[in-house]
Amino acid sequence: MGKKKEGKKDAKKDKKPKEVDPATLPQPLKEAKGAFLHNEFILDVDEGRTVTHLRGGTSDAALGVSVFSAGRHGWRVVIDKTSNGSAYGIVIGVADATPNVRLTNMFGGAAWGIHTSSARFVSTLDCYERGYLGEPLMAAGLDGSIGLKNSALGVSVWIEVDMDQRSLSIGVDGGSVVRTPVRLPAAVRPWVLLSWEGDQVTMQPPEVLPPSTAANELFDF
Repeated sequence: MGKKKEGKKDAKKDKKPKEVDPATLPQPLKEAKGAFLHNEFILDVDEGRTVTHLRGGTSDAALGVSVFSAGRHGWRVVIDKTSNGSAYGIVIGVADATPNVRLTNMFGGAAWGIHTSSARFVSTLDCYERGYLGEPLMAAGLDGSIGLKNSALGVSVWIEVDMDQRSLSIGVDGGSVVRTPVRLPAAVRPWVLLSWEGDQVTMQPPEVLPPSTAANELFDF
C-alpha cells in the first residue's frame, strides 16, 4: 500500500503545469499611429484622427494619446459612419489616465461620457464596456424623443474638461454644453467606445480653453 501512495505522489510531482496561450492574456495596446491607442479590431485612417471599427457585436475602445491634468480643454468628435443610422453602441467621452491605470486590450480603466443614440450620461468602471446609463444630456425633440435615433450621421459631440474643477461637460451638435454629474480623477484622456462593424468617428485636435465662469455652466438636464 505504501508503494502505491508514493507512486501517486511522484506522478503528481512530475506533472507539468498547463501551458497558457500568450494570445489569451491581456496584451498592451498597440502603438498609436495618430491620436488614439487601441487594439487590432480598430483601424486608424486619416492620419490617425479617424478610427473605424472592424468587428460587430463586441465593443472595443479607442483611448486618446493626449492626457489632461490641468486647465480647461475641449475637442469635437464627429460620427462619420454608423451601421444603423443611430450610432447605437457608440459612446464618446473621457477615460481615467492616472498613472496607476495599466492599459491593455482587455481593460482600460474607468470612463465617463455620452451614449450617443440615447443621449444618456455613461459611467463605467471599464471603458471596454458601456456601463451605467444615467440621465439624458439633451433636451427632448419636438416629437418627444431624446437622443440621435436615426439622425446620427455627421453629428458632432463636444467634450469639455476643466481639470482644475475636475468637471466634464458635453454638448451635441451645437446644442447646450451640459455639465455632467461626475468628479473626474487627476488626469483623463479622450475615449471612444465602438460596438458595430463599420462605425467610424473622427476626433478633431483638442483646444486649450479659457477658465470657465459660473455663467457658462448648465446643470438643467
